[in-house]
Amino acid sequence: MTSEQFEPRGSAAEPMATTRVLVTIENPGNRRVLLEWMQAQDEYEAVSGGAERLRDAEYDICVLDEKRLRENAVAIRDRRRAETGVLPMLLVSSATDFATVKSWTHHTMDQDLWHLLDEIVTTPIEHVELRSRLENLRRVRTQSVALAQKTEQLLLLNRITRHDIRNEMNVITGWAGQLDNHVDEAGKEICERILDSSHNVVELTRAVREFVEVLEMDNDPKLKPITLETALADEIEKRRSLFEDAEFVVDGEIPPIEVQANELLPSVFRNLLNNAVQHNDSKTPRVTVAVTEQDTSVEVVIADNGPGIPADRRDAVLGRTEEKLDNPSAGIGLYLVDTLVDQYGGTIRITGSDNGGAAVTVTLETVSRGDER
Repeated sequence: MTSEQFEPRGSAAEPMATTRVLVTIENPGNRRVLLEWMQAQDEYEAVSGGAERLRDAEYDICVLDEKRLRENAVAIRDRRRAETGVLPMLLVSSATDFATVKSWTHHTMDQDLWHLLDEIVTTPIEHVELRSRLENLRRVRTQSVALAQKTEQLLLLNRITRHDIRNEMNVITGWAGQLDNHVDEAGKEICERILDSSHNVVELTRAVREFVEVLEMDNDPKLKPITLETALADEIEKRRSLFEDAEFVVDGEIPPIEVQANELLPSVFRNLLNNAVQHNDSKTPRVTVAVTEQDTSVEVVIADNGPGIPADRRDAVLGRTEEKLDNPSAGIGLYLVDTLVDQYGGTIRITGSDNGGAAVTVTLETVSRGDER
């Protein structure tokens, strides 16, 4: 089942002329009131069928009672996930003292059902209340679909732009490499700067791609055991190849342990290692990596001999201020790092290093056997 199967009518520029409403109510009186009212409205169209149509019918709003909600919770959850935009659910409740979804949820103590609902109307059904609730959900549906469509267009534009930028930078890198054989020492230095800037732009496009992937994730990303040694050691070796004039030193050994993370864990270390070199004004950038295993966590410290980061700018570079990425000190790479580490249930802090530069400490939860989420 895909969202394309249930693409609703209408757009941001042209709102839905008719809102399709699936009514699945056990009480025949309540069902009759709802259907008769909708038949008298130009903007609403009742969708035939009952609970069995929850998965496959084309509708924009579903009106259901508590019994149908409990019986079809899985089908409703699957359908809402497959939709483009929000697929609103309106609960018809006989408990007149529950005026909101939240109050009804507190009474039933069922948070899973709460997340499936958007509005509640009480019985006996009043036409004024019904219209108010449906109009609210109608706006939610229309606006969310328009937003989802715009988001999809922006994501496509993002992918195309990144692809084109990377291709152009590869061309620039190739020409700069050939030019290196036809210039004097001063020209060679300029060529080296062009190559460094080209590599930085390519790395930036990668950070943007990974940041978009984070935005597309659920609020509760699926974590799993990831081998720290592989993720960290691989990125160190890749940085050594990319930054030939820099020194990367591993202080001690990287323990063969697993941490709670996902496939984007390598980008945490990649961005931190890149940052330690790209913002380093030393003649020979030196980056030291140390790993310390704790009882239920592990600390990874990446330190450099660069200019360091003043204490009053450390939150800003991670995007933790109100301006987030709009702050002049913020960078998308470190903002991505902070976002990912937070999703992993870990922490990140910036201090000064023993070499006078910056030291970034990433703390991650370790995984014991049987601890996989």
